[in-house]
Amino acid sequence: MSTAIATVNDAPARSARGKKPSLAAWISYAGITAVLLLFVFGSPFFLTASNVATILTQASVFGIAGVGLAIVIIAGGDDVLNGGIDLSTGAVAGLSGTVTALAAAAGTPGLLAVLYGVLVATAIGVINGISVTLGLRPLLATLATMGVAASLELVFSQNLKTAVSGGFFEAARGSVFLGIPLAAWLMIIIGAAGWWVYGKTSWGVNSYAVGQNPTAAQVAGLDPRKYRLASYVLSSALAGLAGTLLVARLSAAVPGIGTQILLDIILVAYMSMIFSRRRLVSVVGTVLAAVFVAALDNGLTLLGVASQWVGAAKGLLILLVLASVTLRGRKNQ
Repeated sequence: MSTAIATVNDAPARSARGKKPSLAAWISYAGITAVLLLFVFGSPFFLTASNVATILTQASVFGIAGVGLAIVIIAGGDDVLNGGIDLSTGAVAGLSGTVTALAAAAGTPGLLAVLYGVLVATAIGVINGISVTLGLRPLLATLATMGVAASLELVFSQNLKTAVSGGFFEAARGSVFLGIPLAAWLMIIIGAAGWWVYGKTSWGVNSYAVGQNPTAAQVAGLDPRKYRLASYVLSSALAGLAGTLLVARLSAAVPGIGTQILLDIILVAYMSMIFSRRRLVSVVGTVLAAVFVAALDNGLTLLGVASQWVGAAKGLLILLVLASVTLRGRKNQ
């Protein structure tokens, strides 16, 4: 069994050897060049300690949620139409943040309020996982739960901001250890745990096998439904945690803010391929991509680039990365 699984998992690495740089590789070269240009010609405030802390805090929100989406893609495959995708992550983050803020405003201790928000998010992940294992297309199933989560957020909040303060929220917003914000440490810890599970354990190897070739994995004795169900539960739980960090960063739950970060979550998850030697979605690559995107976003803002152009650049990056995925899939057929 182990030999069959290893063969499935190592196939993309062998097929990629000896080939010219892929589109994803060229994207990585261009992106690194852009950040280096920001270092050299950008605002003098870019590399200040306070701005670097801001970048890391911003990256932690969609980095943690992006790790969850990356896990879904690993277990479901990177085919956007038929593979693993979770469009509900942004809305789930927003709903979790709203539940957390409302609980805290009602007098619930900060960490317990966070737990409530994450539990609500996890429940939606269970629904997503069951829907996909029953045969629904992930794209449509998670689009439906995205609508449900976004609507519940508006119902619970009555479309009003809910301010938070004290305890966990102040710590998550302003605490620094060894020069790194607490939220960024949380992203690093989650990234390290994900690297170990999906890079060093049989669960991770099997998850990649299920995502890349579910038929071969099933012949080898694996049950793809188990890995996919777990991936959606983890995705929503991490999105819920990211939502609470977003509330802490903004000092309030803002209705609709979760759906606004969906583009960043999708971008960092798929962009993780450009940080991977095998050009596969990975947990560590997602964390690196989150910091990269946050740095690029922050640098362009400091240079006075309008927010709509920054959003357009992110959309273009997603198109290029997905085009690379599609082209790679055609070559491997």
